[in-house]
Amino acid sequence: MKQYRCGLLIMVICCGILAAAGPAGAYMKLLDGRLEMNGYIKEQVMLRTHIPRQEKEFHDSNFDFARTSFLCEALYRLVDTYDLQINLFGGVRYYYEKMASLDEEFARAIPHRPYNEYVHPRDDDLITEAYIDFIKGPFQLRIGKQIVVWGETDIKRTADIINPLDLRYGSPGTEDWETLKIGLYMIRGFYQTELPGQLLFEFLFIPGDFEYTRIPIEGTHYGPSPATSSFNPGKGPGIYHWMQEKARRDAPGWNLSNYEYGFKVRGYTWNIDWSIFYFNTVSDTPTANPHRQDDLANVYVQSGLRSMLTGSHIRPRMPGYKVFRYKRFEVLGGTLQTIIDKLHGSEWRVEWFYEIGNHYNKAEGGRKSNVAYAETERDTIGGGLTYADRFTIPYITRHWCDDRKLNVSFSVFYEKMLNHDRDIVIAEDGRGHRPSDSHATTFTWSISQYFYHSIIYFMFTGSYNPIGKYFLCPIIAYAPGDHWRWEIAVPIYGSKASKNKGLHDKDSILFRIRYEF
Repeated sequence: MKQYRCGLLIMVICCGILAAAGPAGAYMKLLDGRLEMNGYIKEQVMLRTHIPRQEKEFHDSNFDFARTSFLCEALYRLVDTYDLQINLFGGVRYYYEKMASLDEEFARAIPHRPYNEYVHPRDDDLITEAYIDFIKGPFQLRIGKQIVVWGETDIKRTADIINPLDLRYGSPGTEDWETLKIGLYMIRGFYQTELPGQLLFEFLFIPGDFEYTRIPIEGTHYGPSPATSSFNPGKGPGIYHWMQEKARRDAPGWNLSNYEYGFKVRGYTWNIDWSIFYFNTVSDTPTANPHRQDDLANVYVQSGLRSMLTGSHIRPRMPGYKVFRYKRFEVLGGTLQTIIDKLHGSEWRVEWFYEIGNHYNKAEGGRKSNVAYAETERDTIGGGLTYADRFTIPYITRHWCDDRKLNVSFSVFYEKMLNHDRDIVIAEDGRGHRPSDSHATTFTWSISQYFYHSIIYFMFTGSYNPIGKYFLCPIIAYAPGDHWRWEIAVPIYGSKASKNKGLHDKDSILFRIRYEF
């Protein structure tokens, strides 16, 4: 498998070398159009507007994120005849998170084991996608590492469920979905019919390439501080890292028993673009074995108390028994999208899902901070409705925006767990449940406008949950040509609920410089 991945990496790098011989451009075609290439180099910095007093020992300044990243994608048309096309597609991404090198105090906050993977990508992460694509008549087959798009919502995922997410360096609203998704090795096929509605059949099979959702690392910008997580801050990692490290070690990795498969049918009927899908999957987030979670916590607590009493470092020994389990469940879902001329030509989109037999822990009051006492299965239904439209602003649209209209998008998401009881823990913060609640509602929006020959771009995006949790992010971009893009944003987080604050203390000013080629 390593040789296979290295071969794919070499293929992409070779495409990059060939493209480098040509002129720079935001999108390049070379070798008489057989090779297409694009990518970017990006610098991103976060300046915290406020750092809590107890956390300041791990910061020399309010900067706590400085990441340089590079992405190169290439498509090579190997065969392009009337009845057969064979394409090679590859993407390579590299990054260097250098804040830990610039700030020694900040480096002290990051646990030793995940440090290298946080600063540089591991081998598997160098390749974002790498697949061979066969097209013959109505048939299409893709084999290799892929990112799948089954949904198109903004900040909340509803139908877009195939690829797990990497949330260590960003979140929806500050990063696009393609950046957050983790590619998976799979076989993916399509068959385009001439049936009424031009039905397109799709299937995919993932032969055991399991990836868990990568959540923020303790001590980093998006993760909790050891000042609040550790028994003895500065003398070792906190219990947050202890639990997440065990969940990482218990993740199954490559194994044929972790296969996943899905089917999708897409059509166009009565001016409605619709789809229905089924996905049989292994959960990207684990549940805890209630008979072992206490034991795992006690190992850490004993080491933490010893550190407090003696001043020694926290050095618990990770037990060999499994605590976290990644269970299989099923998802049914679909999408509907149409343009309604009588409503200002607006676009409306519905996405829905029905989770069957997903696994959850039970803990007192449904709180993640409490030790689980049981494990259970539940079904969940949910969906999202999105309205998108464009508007003319008198005088401004014509004179300042070259007749480019104001774009608006508003969405509402709702989900409800069936046969719920108050002790079920819904661990994923993105789902927006208050502890012990069976349902959650979230509103999201995006408002954007181009100015001055599309040189200046403004966007205001955000979300609001009726429990009082919100996210706001105004963004201003300056793009003087085809290559350079300068951005400044202000991500703001908040919550009225003391037990569900999320990133409430991570308000920041985001600076981003991007060169596209």
